[in-house]
Amino acid sequence: MPSLRYVFSLFCVLLPACGSDTAPPTKSPSTFTVFPNLPLPPGAKFVSRSGSSDALQITMFSPNEATQVVEYYRDVLSKGQWRLISDQKKPDGKVILYAEQDGPPIWISVWPTTDSAGTMVQLAGAVLAKDSVKAGTEPAPSAKSKS
Repeated sequence: MPSLRYVFSLFCVLLPACGSDTAPPTKSPSTFTVFPNLPLPPGAKFVSRSGSSDALQITMFSPNEATQVVEYYRDVLSKGQWRLISDQKKPDGKVILYAEQDGPPIWISVWPTTDSAGTMVQLAGAVLAKDSVKAGTEPAPSAKSKS
């Protein structure tokens, strides 16, 4: 089985030629910047990609049942460098997972296709500023006294 980095490198090279007459946005973040440790769903097939200067969203299809794909992500995002922070099932059956690591976080949405032939998986990530300051940790500006 080829490594995820190899598969995703190939995906990133071939993506501009897939189904679009326009070039990808020049300010789009690198896939490896947003997703340095991208867990792909079982049997993944690329569907679409969109992004901005600081975020990336990739949609994949898996031939597996939604319950199997959700269990796969619960397992992967609960060990190693990942910490599963949120796991919610919506009334429409979609499962939304949020996980953090010592790098960019990831949001994963999983839902069955309308014909139940497989599962759709949407992976979303964002580039985090390295110099971000947590709210309330900046020193207060010094007050000047009037003389």
